[in-house]
Amino acid sequence: MKKSIKLLSTISIAVALAGGAITAVNNQETSNVDAASITLPSGYTKDAVIKWNQTGKASKALVNASIKGMKENNDSDAGSDNTLVNVTKLTDSQKVELSNYTLELINSARNQLGKQSWTYKRGALNFADRVANQYYSNNKSCWDPDHYVTGIERAAKASGLNSRVGQVYEDEAGLPISSEFNTNYRTMSALKSQIYFNVKQMLFGGFAGSSSQMGDASKYTEWEHAGDLLGCRTKRYIQNYKKFNN
Repeated sequence: MKKSIKLLSTISIAVALAGGAITAVNNQETSNVDAASITLPSGYTKDAVIKWNQTGKASKALVNASIKGMKENNDSDAGSDNTLVNVTKLTDSQKVELSNYTLELINSARNQLGKQSWTYKRGALNFADRVANQYYSNNKSCWDPDHYVTGIERAAKASGLNSRVGQVYEDEAGLPISSEFNTNYRTMSALKSQIYFNVKQMLFGGFAGSSSQMGDASKYTEWEHAGDLLGCRTKRYIQNYKKFNN
């Protein structure tokens, strides 16, 4: 079960990240997906995210804005597609649909900070597939203590990317196991809803807890993932900032 959880998370989040960070070029290959957005509350600023990434210190305004963001962003626009899919065997069209849905979410936040939109790129999807297969084939999981760096480096090399800069490619999140969903199967709407929640977590302080804990400031501990998604990390964190930070 670990393997299937990891596979989906890599497809959903890493594809979007790679789509912007590696290949921020125009591409006309798109898919019809539900419009989706996340609103950044007042106090959630580019400077605040950059400051955390430079110092590790979050302003009270950033923490409060992140709490508000987790609480108030509840409309995932996930639709009502009840098609059951095997997360370890997604079709190409399903991968593209989930990738574009994720991009919609991330771009909605980027645009609010004056950042250009990321665009879908086939090469990014291929790279994410290779990363997912590395996790799957080697029985690795997003619940492990760290990223599977060896597998990511193999996938990077196979994709023509720099494989010697360490783990600069992947932001990951996992699928919960519930009484409703306890196998490899999910509906497309359920997958989108989970992606929506995962992107919220990354943007808003890496929140980890139950809905009843969203008001607890101690649950908001990092904006590194937000810095990746929003392009708010300084060049000293990225080997080739002209390529990765845009």
